[in-house]
Amino acid sequence: MHRDQELVEFEVDPATGKARIVDEASDDLDAFLGPNQESRDQVLSELIRGRALSLMRKDKDDVLAAFGAKSPVDLALMGHSLSLTDQFWYRAPGLSERWKDVNFFDNGWDPGFGTAVLLGDYARLATCSLDAPEVTTPGHAVKAWERNDNGVYLVKAAGYPDGAELAGAKLGFELCSLLFGEDCCVSLEVTERCGRPCSISPLMLHGNEELANGYRLYAMADMWESSRRGKGGITAEACDALVDAYAAIGVADASAHVAKRACFACLSLLLDFNSGNFGAIRKVGSDVWRAAPIFDYDGAFGFPINGASISYLYENPAFVELFCAHRFSFLRPSWDWSWYDARALDGFEDVIMQAYASCQALPPAFAEIIARLFVMQRNYVSKTASGQRGRDNGVGGV
Repeated sequence: MHRDQELVEFEVDPATGKARIVDEASDDLDAFLGPNQESRDQVLSELIRGRALSLMRKDKDDVLAAFGAKSPVDLALMGHSLSLTDQFWYRAPGLSERWKDVNFFDNGWDPGFGTAVLLGDYARLATCSLDAPEVTTPGHAVKAWERNDNGVYLVKAAGYPDGAELAGAKLGFELCSLLFGEDCCVSLEVTERCGRPCSISPLMLHGNEELANGYRLYAMADMWESSRRGKGGITAEACDALVDAYAAIGVADASAHVAKRACFACLSLLLDFNSGNFGAIRKVGSDVWRAAPIFDYDGAFGFPINGASISYLYENPAFVELFCAHRFSFLRPSWDWSWYDARALDGFEDVIMQAYASCQALPPAFAEIIARLFVMQRNYVSKTASGQRGRDNGVGGV
């Protein structure tokens, strides 16, 4: 279902999330699963798998056991796979519910779910309703949605001592805000919930909007099989393909948007780049898409998903510099860099040092290495951006 529009009838393996379309109930699926009928089973499978707890989530087994679910996909299907990020939901044959009866924007949800996981008291989940958006929120971190008088917020619990990775995430937001402006990024604050350090960010969507993640964007642009799209990696070729995908669905200033996202990954040393960070947003019923703001800063400034990499940062600084020079050297001068202002980042290395100063669990050399890597990347980005301007001004180069 897309709101109250039935799209497809499908079968799905709850263990793997692999789906098979049995019947296409809608004559026009291009805006939902893409124009290529041969790939629609794959796109639907990605949609289903992407709407469930991550297999790498730290408390996945506790959550599944509490509800008697066989897999994250099984758990999501038990709750209609309702989400706060798009308008899709699943209805079993014979049920009479409509969108107005079940969606999280017009209806409440059980706050006990979020409290239980943030407290680590998973026995409480046995009494909680499955009508909670946490069931379909992917990602590795322990997290919960919070609703108050000001809106809806995503709360992510820290996993490292002192909440050190939250300092990196907050730096990621500050970097985006300085370089791109607050309209191009979702705010993040560090706070405390249920006695543990957490980050908190507002939901970037209104109730009549939906987010198309990167994989769905490529499908809608009929680029699902493109060999250029990187299959999850950030490369120059993948970014070029993203420019084409944005342009194909009508996103304005596609090259500038892609340059900003690639620039953020390079400056923040971000190995794990959420596909939502290069997604697109539209109002339901509209054909007008815009690039989604950057919203996921997890892993920024020295905290990749692989925790072992953190020790390498201060045990092997020379290797890390070589790694960064290789991994984050994919920017193209041909992208639109007219928005870039290197002066906005003057002194940000000092901000990095200050942010990590209170993280007692980190070795003293950690902040110095991260600050030095940032300066190295800033010089690279500035050189790349000035390379485009040189050509625009008729200046030649080798």
